Amino acid sequence: MSFTRRSVLAAGALMALPGIARAQTAAFKGQALTVASWQNYGADDAATIKMFEDMTGATVKNVYFTSEDDLLQMLRQGGMGKIDVVLPNLEYVATGAQQSLFQPVDTSKVHSWSMLEERFSADPSIRLNGQVYAVPWVQGATSLAVNTDVHPTPTSWKVLWDPANKGKVGFFDDPTTAIMTAALYLGEDPQNPDLAKVRTALLALKDNVKLFWSSGDDWNKAFTTGEITMGNLWSGLAGTLKTNGHPLDFIFPDDGTVVWGDTWAIVSKTPHLDLAYAWINFLTSPAYFTQWIGSPGPNQELAVPVNTDAVKALPQAAADKLMAGPLLNYKGKVALQTGISPAALKKWTQLWEDVKAS
Repeated sequence: MSFTRRSVLAAGALMALPGIARAQTAAFKGQALTVASWQNYGADDAATIKMFEDMTGATVKNVYFTSEDDLLQMLRQGGMGKIDVVLPNLEYVATGAQQSLFQPVDTSKVHSWSMLEERFSADPSIRLNGQVYAVPWVQGATSLAVNTDVHPTPTSWKVLWDPANKGKVGFFDDPTTAIMTAALYLGEDPQNPDLAKVRTALLALKDNVKLFWSSGDDWNKAFTTGEITMGNLWSGLAGTLKTNGHPLDFIFPDDGTVVWGDTWAIVSKTPHLDLAYAWINFLTSPAYFTQWIGSPGPNQELAVPVNTDAVKALPQAAADKLMAGPLLNYKGKVALQTGISPAALKKWTQLWEDVKAS
């Protein structure tokens, strides 16, 4: 028998997950777990799937969404009873819980719960009526990025609004990110900004935007061809580009930055509840993060674990690729994408759609 790094990690992960007992593994054999997530984002990493399938005897089927609204629509329109686990952003957990799309999580079955960073595990947005509805997984910043061959390093979001940068900006097509970024630029409360001022600011920003991007692939193509030379960007993707030698600087501006968290939620009416917990336990384990971040598959977009033990276990090179140090040690203003009511989120989404359509 030959032993590879991945086989050893898989064995270690199995030992670390007492919920996946051998008898239970036999029970999982022949089951198929359907996972809804972003493409190229951990859940569909080939090594990840192989490790989980080897551990459980089950198979994994990936389905993809292209926005948080798309995820919720996927469940509303036939996904219930077919999709087992999903990857909502913190800000969308409340909507999914209120609409009975997600079921409560028994945190005693989540082996990493005590290891999770408290600002996420204690966040009210993952709770409804005293029950937890999602398990925080990873975090990152959507902050300021520039091509250093073209621009000096800025210190403020104001650079995106500078008329000199007309047609050079790539901006993430997400209503919460857009409104919070504009609020930081204006000096407004990012959780409760003056929406009239935000609308005016976003309309002004639109004049400079060359690309509203929705995936890392969108950004990569536009940035590497010179179509865009600045914008807002995910920290994990920024770290990967820097590590690969691209002329990119990633800045946490003086006026603040947007921080997000992604979570795992279990879909109501899943026929594979125990297998769903096994998936969450594996995907939140230090062994998993060591594999995914240390040896990611092609095109994988990475993020910083919410599991503090997993962060400590990362090789320094992997932590640097994630921009983990700058993110976790940032002392400036943080606009955490959480605590937004479904009603407010609906208003924000409509405002953003109106801005883009104008």
